Amino acid sequence: MKTRILSSLVGLALLAVVFAFLEGPLLNIVIGIICVMAVYELLSATGCLRFRGLVVLSLLMALLIPFARVNHLRDYLFEAIYFLILAFFILLIINSATMSIQHFAMAFLFSTVIPVFYSCAVYLRDDYGPLLGGYYLLLALGSGWLCDSGAYFIGRKWGKRKLAPRISPNKTVEGAVGGLLTCTVLMLLISWGFARLVGAAGGAVRVNYAAIALYTPVIAVIGMLGDLSASVIKRGCGIKDFGNVMPGHGGILDRFDSVLFTLPAIYILTDYVGLVTIS
Repeated sequence: MKTRILSSLVGLALLAVVFAFLEGPLLNIVIGIICVMAVYELLSATGCLRFRGLVVLSLLMALLIPFARVNHLRDYLFEAIYFLILAFFILLIINSATMSIQHFAMAFLFSTVIPVFYSCAVYLRDDYGPLLGGYYLLLALGSGWLCDSGAYFIGRKWGKRKLAPRISPNKTVEGAVGGLLTCTVLMLLISWGFARLVGAAGGAVRVNYAAIALYTPVIAVIGMLGDLSASVIKRGCGIKDFGNVMPGHGGILDRFDSVLFTLPAIYILTDYVGLVTIS
């Protein structure tokens, strides 16, 4: 437990640095690193690392997409992705005798879905600016992590009924409900604190607390699906964690599995629902 807490504190400190420089390229760099590490962990878990060409192309794709909106790069994005995809299939043709279509499909899926979903963090910043975009990014992260933390502690204390015993035996119904409630209450408090800080700086803020209370549990449930999806992959691959880069948590994907689904969910939601307006 001590290792888990210390690791979380280090992670939060690094996250604070990213938020402090949200307007610059640091977010793109961090998301690119996360995408590369997550894709590598999945390739390792599914036995794709022995195909070196496939690994190189997958990591290049994972690194490229988070920089898709950077000036002077966006004009060449379509061409770059086109040639990468072409290279994927050329590699499959050349190695058809040794590379299974299953390995090819998994590598191609991982190297596209992972960076596209995680890059929603960049899109939120780009579309709404560092202030409001930073709040939405915090909402996406909080919906995954706060629910996960609440479910962990409440489940350990009061959990009895298994939520998905064949997939993740330690998760309980009581923990899941507690996680949803914890996440909703804390996100309402964070939203209130955000409004107070912006208001103190001279900005006019309107927070739609009813919408936040309504949609936060929905986004948190989507985060749980990301967590359970990662558990299904780990169980199918016969591993406990995707890695050990974060002591007490496992690999990058072990920590960011729920966020993989909450980031695009928030990005889609903000197109239709006004959660916060700043003037």
